Amino acid sequence: MRESKKVLVSNRLRKRVFALNLSSYKDYYLYLTETKEGKKELPYFIDAVSTNETYFFRGDNQFVVLQKVILPELFKKRSKLRVWSAGASTGEEPYSISIIIHETARGRWSGNVEIIATDISNEVIEKAREGVYSGRTLRFVPREIRGRYFESVGKESYRVGEKARKGISFRTHNLLTDNPPGKSFDIIFCRNVMIYFDKPTQRRLVDGNFASAIAPDGYLFIGHAESLMGTSKKFGYAQILKSPIYTRVKTRHGEEE
Repeated sequence: MRESKKVLVSNRLRKRVFALNLSSYKDYYLYLTETKEGKKELPYFIDAVSTNETYFFRGDNQFVVLQKVILPELFKKRSKLRVWSAGASTGEEPYSISIIIHETARGRWSGNVEIIATDISNEVIEKAREGVYSGRTLRFVPREIRGRYFESVGKESYRVGEKARKGISFRTHNLLTDNPPGKSFDIIFCRNVMIYFDKPTQRRLVDGNFASAIAPDGYLFIGHAESLMGTSKKFGYAQILKSPIYTRVKTRHGEEE
């Protein structure tokens, strides 16, 4: 973990230290690793150190590229699209992807869509499955999109409708210890996750897990504050509207790196 993130993490963990009436981070570490109660505490620890702030259509430039460039290309080649939303948090990202695919496909593509959305936190995965949102997380959802893909469930609260839910499965998953949840993904989103990892860990994740899980002509979306330059040997910058999107590197013989 980068030095700049340690203050953030320590502040979040302090709440758990106080909640358990412990006196130090060391005591909390020992509680997690050497007591029976520590297993029950582990989900609270994970939730404390995970950043789950997100909203619909976050990183709008990437969704423009997805809608205007990538999906029209894939529609010509695929009868089914497979997408992995890695670090999906409370579900806004995979639901946004689903909505964009449905909007782009209207009248031009009738294939099937499978979206696997994963996160390390059980709590946020449960919220994602529920699919009920309100407030700032909906601030960039146009009125017509809200009308087509959401159902009102109370004052300023909306549930994602069946059309946008279809084909999405939510799973608890650890990017660094679990195998990818599938193969031959046409699109992988992993945004604002790798900023918490050092370079060797980023390289292991990207050139290991993502490279093995993505289709040869697939696309990897990362966060705007992230870059694979100098990190990955298997992915190269796609250079589409200056958006942080990468594709598999090809050798001189046309093979994947």
